[in-house]
Amino acid sequence: MTAHPEDVRPLPGSITVREEGGSRVLCLRGELDTAVGTRFKQRQGRAPLLVDVIDAAGVSFISSTALSVLARCVEASHAVGRRPVLRAASPVVERILQLSGLQDDFDRPPATSGRAETPG
Repeated sequence: MTAHPEDVRPLPGSITVREEGGSRVLCLRGELDTAVGTRFKQRQGRAPLLVDVIDAAGVSFISSTALSVLARCVEASHAVGRRPVLRAASPVVERILQLSGLQDDFDRPPATSGRAETPG
């Protein structure tokens, strides 16, 4: 069986799910171009992916395909009454969440909320 070229070429980023202390964590890293998002969707299949935590601190670019992966995870979690925690997000992710209207679909830990208090 011959490998497909898209399976051989190293991708510039990754989307993975891992278990951490009983929580499912969606980890996003690097440049999440269309190929990264498509590969994750193909490997994940059609089953809803419930996540408890999202870590997107290492994202330098996110395509609409990769954003749809994130949105589908959030939607699946909301459908069963869960609200994922956005543990960390790069400025790129923060901006795309704001532009897409998804910024309020997550809980955020107080220390990493991204909202600085103004002394005063």
